Order: sequence, then structure tokens, then C-alpha cells
Amino acid sequence: MDRIVKGVCFDKKARLALISVTEGVRKAVQIHDMSPLSAAVYARALTAGAYINANLKSKSDRFNLIIDGKGSAGKIYIAGEDGDLKGFMENPHADAPLKNAKLDIVSAVGTDGDMVVIKDMGLKEPYIGRTKLIGGGIADDFANYLYKSEGIRSAVAFGEYITADGVVQAGGIIVEALPDAGEEITFMLEDIMSNFSSLSTMMTEKSIEEIGDFYFGHLHTEFFAPEEIRYGCHCVKKIRNIIRSLGRSEAESIIRDEGAIEITCDYCRRTYRFGPQDVAALFADG
Repeated sequence: MDRIVKGVCFDKKARLALISVTEGVRKAVQIHDMSPLSAAVYARALTAGAYINANLKSKSDRFNLIIDGKGSAGKIYIAGEDGDLKGFMENPHADAPLKNAKLDIVSAVGTDGDMVVIKDMGLKEPYIGRTKLIGGGIADDFANYLYKSEGIRSAVAFGEYITADGVVQAGGIIVEALPDAGEEITFMLEDIMSNFSSLSTMMTEKSIEEIGDFYFGHLHTEFFAPEEIRYGCHCVKKIRNIIRSLGRSEAESIIRDEGAIEITCDYCRRTYRFGPQDVAALFADG
């Protein structure tokens, strides 16, 4: 089960989150026919999205994460709605030679662009945070976003173990120093996080709970119950609204010319087909 395990350590002066998104990445690879490189990029973006989603105050809140670094993967989109996550990227078939025997994520993400987070929390205007990409590896970029847009001092490690045969493990670890955490605590957290340069391999050997207990258990840490990470696309209503936005006369004109209106959701790749009777019923419903 994909999950996020939250906790507090150093007598509640720091927060941590251990995240597993393996099944979600596998699902996306199947839906979008992703290359190993694109899957690795997606895994990191999805891990960041899972963290954002888990920290929304209400299940009715929504968010969009957009990473646009002008790399070979194109723009990467992760969204959360009604507690469910979904995502896609412009080029799911990105490829590049290995760099130091590893997938070259930076070339796929790029560094000439921004990370944007949009949160709709039921207020008059959505919250929009935008920061420049600083490395293209997504982990450091997300830590930079958290600090500059939300004032959160954090350290972020993402890892994914992906082979030509599929996704073995994917997830990450995020620690936050709370406002009353001193420099000593911050230094100790940074030192612990330096152990996760090979998090991808570590996740094939230990569960995220075991990793959390081994590296943080001795720091007066209290772990909370795992929260399931769910995936799902709520595109039916949106697709119907797209047809309605055309207006009845324009929709009927397209059907006369094309025979039907077909729309494919970018997130789940489901194709909707609206014929004359479907459009008539749609507008009859208001």
C-alpha cells in the first residue's frame, strides 16, 4: 500500500514524513507507457505531490504542482482532488544516456524554469507559490520551494529504483525544522539526511517504517499511523463542463462536421465520446 508516515522528533521541534508511492508510479507507467527515465522523474514529482496533498487542511482542498524546467520530459503535472492524486507529463518517453551509471533526471527535468504550486482551499483566491528551479533533481527544488514560498526549513530526499523491467520502489523522506528548533537540531537533521544519497537502494532493503525507526527512532520520535495515498481521476464532471462551455450550437456544429465529439483526459487517458443524443441530453440537464 502506498502511504505516508508522519512523525515528530526532537521533542516536537521537528516534523518528518516518510513516503512510498511505488504503486502510483507503476500505475502511471502502465497508463502513459512511460520510459524508465520519465518514470523516475514522475516518481519524484508524485512524492512531492503526495506530501502537499497530505498537508492540506481539508479533503475538499485541491492543489496543482507544475514543474517546467524545459527538459526532455516537458512539463510535469501532479494534482490532488478529493484526497486523490493523479498526474502526467508532456513527454512520457523521455530518454537520455546514463550519467554516472544513473538515470539522468536533471536532463529530463531541466533547470531553466519554475516549480509552481497552486492550492485551492475554498478561499476567494487560490494560493500560488512559484520558485525557480535550482538543480533539476526535484528534491532540492522542492526544499527550495518550501523555504521561499512557505517559510519552511526542510531537507528533502527522493529515491526511485527503476529498471527496464519496471518500478521496484519509489518514495522519499522530508524533514522540517519547526520555528523553535535551534541550529543544533537543524544541523543534526541535515547530518541524518546525508545518509539518504542512496535512498533508492535503501528502500529495496527496508520499508519506510524501518528506515524511519532506524534513523529517527532515537531522537524522541513519535510516529503516527500511516495514511494511505490514493489515486484517482475525477474527470467525468470536468469533461461534461468542457462540452457545456462550447455552447449547444457550437457542440452540435462539431457533431455535424465530425460525427461526434471526442475528448481524452490527459491524466487518466480515458476517452469520452459524445454523439448527438449525448449532447442533447447534456444540455437538457441544464
